[in-house]
Amino acid sequence: MAKRTTKITAGMSMQQELFSNGMEEGALDIDLGLRQCLSRAMSGCGKDRYQIAAEMSRLMKATISKEMLDKYAASDPANGMRTSALTAFCFVTGTFEPFQYLLEPLGSDVLNPQDRDLIRLARLQEQKRLIEQEMQQIQSKRGLK
Repeated sequence: MAKRTTKITAGMSMQQELFSNGMEEGALDIDLGLRQCLSRAMSGCGKDRYQIAAEMSRLMKATISKEMLDKYAASDPANGMRTSALTAFCFVTGTFEPFQYLLEPLGSDVLNPQDRDLIRLARLQEQKRLIEQEMQQIQSKRGLK
């Protein structure tokens, strides 16, 4: 006789768990990776942390210090960077890597400014296709073609 086993966590009705959304537990635990991206961006941009902080402060009309940048890049989760500061940071360091890293688990990516016209072209082509399809439907309904 075959031995049958079932998972203890599986419900009797075999329905999905209440909070199941298709992502594994911990899939969005990305803080440490983001901090590593920030550190790499600061090291690779050709500016020191004082310069980065000064430019961010000017752009944001808020005080950003070198020490704050150090805390943002450190592994302590108590010090997180605001999104407005992250935007200024990416502008000053000239990289999209932190945003690319944040969007990766969602299956998305950052659009580079030089590719904006290609996206606009693709959207216009899709609109054109939909308009032509609607025109054909009306013409066939009316017997015009």
